[in-house]
Amino acid sequence: MRREPGPSVGVIGGGRLGSAVAGHARAEGLSVVLTCTRRGWRAERTPDVVIDASGPGAQDQVRAYCERNRTPLIECVSNLDDRQWDQLRVLARTVPVVRAANLSLGHYLQTRLLREVAALPEAFRPRASVRERHPVTKAHRPSATAVELGRTWSALSGGDPDDVSSLRGGLAVSDHEVMWTWQAETLSLCHSVGSLEAAAAGATAAARWVHGRKAGMESMDAVYEDLLHHHAAEYQ
Repeated sequence: MRREPGPSVGVIGGGRLGSAVAGHARAEGLSVVLTCTRRGWRAERTPDVVIDASGPGAQDQVRAYCERNRTPLIECVSNLDDRQWDQLRVLARTVPVVRAANLSLGHYLQTRLLREVAALPEAFRPRASVRERHPVTKAHRPSATAVELGRTWSALSGGDPDDVSSLRGGLAVSDHEVMWTWQAETLSLCHSVGSLEAAAAGATAAARWVHGRKAGMESMDAVYEDLLHHHAAEYQ
């Protein structure tokens, strides 16, 4: 089946993630018509979708650009503060915004399984803990993904995790583990990422998904759930 050309994209950030996203988008046949690195903005034209893989310091400028041009935004920066997220919620009143602290399919599936365990009857519900590992170059701890896993467990199970722990060391890119403990047994669910191609593929999928949608704030869970639903419907 031949894939549609898809939207043009702008990629903000010239680091490892931004470079991976731009490379994957081009490999998927998307036109990268805007880039922004420390050397400045370079634009052939206004893109259909902006993918922000930069850092908190650039977020105000990115948000203003999307607001001015009414451009959908995939926000991949994980360590934004509350003020910045509040401003993105305001932006989402006029353009689609995807909150994408973790872009990978594996993280979506890990969260989906966490929800299944949290939904067990109280008599069968375990205690939980979360552990994350990143290389020493990771800017903050615990990671946004680990915090999100802990918050999701708390919201659905009614109890906080026993611990959310961090380790800095080892190879790129990351490990995120949820450990459940019952009276006499333990179940661990670990998601490991060995290449930023996993995140880049998610960013490209989100760009295709968000193009042409109505304004509003969405999550990567919503992106994957919709994509998987439509894929399943095609084969029924």
